[in-house]
Amino acid sequence: RRVLLVLFWGGWLGMLGAAAAIVAQAPRCQPLPAKAWWELGALYRAPPKEFGGDLKGVEQRLGYLKEKLQVGGLVLGPLYPPKPQGAKIPS
Repeated sequence: RRVLLVLFWGGWLGMLGAAAAIVAQAPRCQPLPAKAWWELGALYRAPPKEFGGDLKGVEQRLGYLKEKLQVGGLVLGPLYPPKPQGAKIPS
C-alpha cells in the first residue's frame, strides 16, 4: 500500500511540475491591436422619420446622442420610403 501511495503522489507532483514547466515556457500573448472606430462605441440606428422626418432633425439631436447615450456612430435608416417589389400594398 505504501508503494502505491508513494507512486500516486509522486506521479501527481510530477504531472503538476510538468504542467507548470509547460506554462512557464509557453510563448507570451501578443498585445491586442488598436480598435477601429466602430468598435469604440455603440452604433445607433436613427430613422429620420423618428427625428422630425428629415436629416435636420437628426442633426439637431447629435449632441444628445453623443453626450447622453454615448453613441459612437449613426446608421441612418431609409431616407426615402421603400418601393414595393412587385407586391400590391394598399395605401
